[in-house]
Amino acid sequence: MTRTSAQIIPLLMSLALASCATAPPPAPAPAPIVYMPPNPNPPPPDEWNLLPDPTTGQVDVYHEGGYVGSVTGNEPADQDPPIPHPVATPAD
Repeated sequence: MTRTSAQIIPLLMSLALASCATAPPPAPAPAPIVYMPPNPNPPPPDEWNLLPDPTTGQVDVYHEGGYVGSVTGNEPADQDPPIPHPVATPAD
């Protein structure tokens, strides 16, 4: 063994021991817990019913059980959203 390698081995051993002796970094603080109480007011009942017909594209609109009208796709372009209008149904 040469003189240089005889000096390096104790130096490396002391560095290895020193690296093991250091304390680990502290753990991060836990995130705060945010409590959101439930809403005491229940959501309003769903009073609107939309019944789309996939074959024609017409959507029948009912409000509180009564027929309001239909959205057929032929409404004027300035209506956004389209306003349901009564549509005559063919006799069966």
